[in-house]
Amino acid sequence: MPPPLNITGPCEVCDQPAHGKHFGVISCRACAAFFRRAARINSKSQDIICERGNCKVSDSGIFFCKACRLKKCIDVGMDSSKFQSNRDPISSSQQICSRQVRVSSPQSLANFLGRPELILLCEPDRASTSKFVIDVSFLIDKAFKAFQEPVFLPSPLRFENSLERLANVLENIQVVDSEVILQTKVGQNEILSFWEQSFIKTVKWFSQFPEFTELPMNIKLDILKSSWLLWIRLERQAETANLRRRKLLADNEFMAGEGRCMDMKNYDSDLAFCTNYTMDQLRQFLEPDCAGKWKLSVDVLIQLEPTNIELNFMLIQLCLNYAQKRFPSETREVIDKLLATQADNLHDYYTRKMKTPNYSGRITRMMKVIQYIEADVRDQREKMHLANVFDIFNLDFTHPEMFEFF
Repeated sequence: MPPPLNITGPCEVCDQPAHGKHFGVISCRACAAFFRRAARINSKSQDIICERGNCKVSDSGIFFCKACRLKKCIDVGMDSSKFQSNRDPISSSQQICSRQVRVSSPQSLANFLGRPELILLCEPDRASTSKFVIDVSFLIDKAFKAFQEPVFLPSPLRFENSLERLANVLENIQVVDSEVILQTKVGQNEILSFWEQSFIKTVKWFSQFPEFTELPMNIKLDILKSSWLLWIRLERQAETANLRRRKLLADNEFMAGEGRCMDMKNYDSDLAFCTNYTMDQLRQFLEPDCAGKWKLSVDVLIQLEPTNIELNFMLIQLCLNYAQKRFPSETREVIDKLLATQADNLHDYYTRKMKTPNYSGRITRMMKVIQYIEADVRDQREKMHLANVFDIFNLDFTHPEMFEFF
């Protein structure tokens, strides 16, 4: 009997973690899906010619050249004759909601799950035997194009530093609406729409962050993918605090989108699109800790009443501190310098503009907000790890690193 197939190594195309053997090659699902689309006879990717002909994959596993990615797939041995009409389909629709396609069970469940067969003995009876794959590559493409654009500084506006610049950017991208709509349902359309809108809003903010735009493209994309959910979490909690301070939201209501809030004690949810379990079974597992860390951070924000400069400083600290832990030492040094620059900018803001040399109390409360959010994210990541171990969700993404704690 031959030894079991080892599928824990890297993808032979992009060097990212592999998920199984696709078309004769150990690869990740993203590269397998790309090869299925690009290697077809009528695919437009085959008409693309790269002038360089030797483009390399970035450190994050992203190929920015379709022609060279297809060539790499063929060079490592991917075989289009092994296409199956009922496996690995990925829609090319431009709408995120239509990018879900049911993937049939492969020949081997161990192969599909990417785990040794021994671990499968511990799988629960309700483990998913099929996955919905959501292709979020078009969001990465939008971020790539936005990060290529130069930082635009409209005349006659002039800013002393990047914190002032970002404060202006945040004001411009925030939706000002006198009426907040109460959202009473959470389902497929609401969740996917929230992800798309939130990601694009975060891209707009990062794309106008002067020191950030000077980083290499692969680092910028990696920081964005790891921190966009953090960014939107703090931005939404700050908006919640602002509206509660003005008596426009009740204590159990939190902002859930542009101009929309949710009563966390009274809403309907339909998660049938991503799990075989009922919401009653998953309520303690999925619902945010609104009575705990969420409430604590919002309460501090209400007391602090941060200016836009302070809010942007917290956004930078939260996102870059989290991303920094995921990079090698050289990149961490670059992020350290960026964080130090923003600390100097904040000091200058307090002493020069606010005439407040003793600002340690405000810094302490700002750090408390960050610590509460970081603690909540750590808890959520542990829950998502358990969800992956026991296959609670039948949902997967072409860029899973973007949704580690959704």
